[in-house]
Amino acid sequence: MKPTPHPVRTRLSLAVAGLASLVALAACASGGSASDAASKRAAEPASAPAAAKGGPAGALSYQKDASVQDSGQGSVQDSVQDSVKQDAAADDAIISTGSVSLEATDVATARLDVRKIVDRFHGRVTEQETTTGDKGELSTARMVLRVPSASFDEAVAALEGVATLTDSSTSSENVQAEVVDIAARVRAQRASVDRIEALLARAQTIQEIVAIEAQLASRQSDLDALVARQRYLADQTSESTINVYVEHAAAHHAKPKKARTGFLGGLEKGWDSFADGLGGAALVLGFALPWLALGALVGTPIWLAVRRRRRNAPAPAAAAAP
Repeated sequence: MKPTPHPVRTRLSLAVAGLASLVALAACASGGSASDAASKRAAEPASAPAAAKGGPAGALSYQKDASVQDSGQGSVQDSVQDSVKQDAAADDAIISTGSVSLEATDVATARLDVRKIVDRFHGRVTEQETTTGDKGELSTARMVLRVPSASFDEAVAALEGVATLTDSSTSSENVQAEVVDIAARVRAQRASVDRIEALLARAQTIQEIVAIEAQLASRQSDLDALVARQRYLADQTSESTINVYVEHAAAHHAKPKKARTGFLGGLEKGWDSFADGLGGAALVLGFALPWLALGALVGTPIWLAVRRRRRNAPAPAAAAAP
């Protein structure tokens, strides 16, 4: 004889079974909706050209498609940043500049020594300017040198020993963060240009081509600017700039005299004025002496002739006596 099931347990088992069936149905519904959404997203790129056949509306749809694709640029930049981490682990990108001022008794020899130092460090002279004195000798020289950044400190130390050092200064700027950022932006911008070019290849009407080419020109211009900045940073970090100034050394550096006061000061000033007066009188005499000599050379014969004529003239008749 079988035992009779308890009515309470039977109701609980039925309720649990119903709840389990409801959960299963909900899971199936959510999975179906997710698969439908995925299939719709997969079908959107293929339907873009069909929607673009409607003239200006198609161009607008292409612009919307481009903006949607560009909205993923942030994720592209993130991936690029991850790929650039290896570049960031390299040596710091440093822009170094220096200035060296020298005095030399022979400017030409000092300039030759500077060029020898540049050749020793495998550098180059990008600018050169010289001036000459009254006798044709070099009086000043200015040179702009580019040397490898790894040899910057050694090159500056060698240049300071060419002649008498009057001034020297150096400065450095770490631009590693900018180099890494520019590299990431260049890669992201190139990816954006590639996406616009792919849209241009799918264009079918003039309106679509004009709209997409405008976007492509803007992106390409930004990319060119980034590449130019990247090349400039690469040039400045690979080679350092040193400005070298060489001047002719003065024969002596006279110290300024202190002004005297009192009797000695008055005597010194009086003597200076007397010497200046004699110098002025000598200047006037030197200026007038050639003219005096010429006047004497021409006037002396004339004076002698007149005197002789007066001497040879007959005496006047004596006055008659009364």
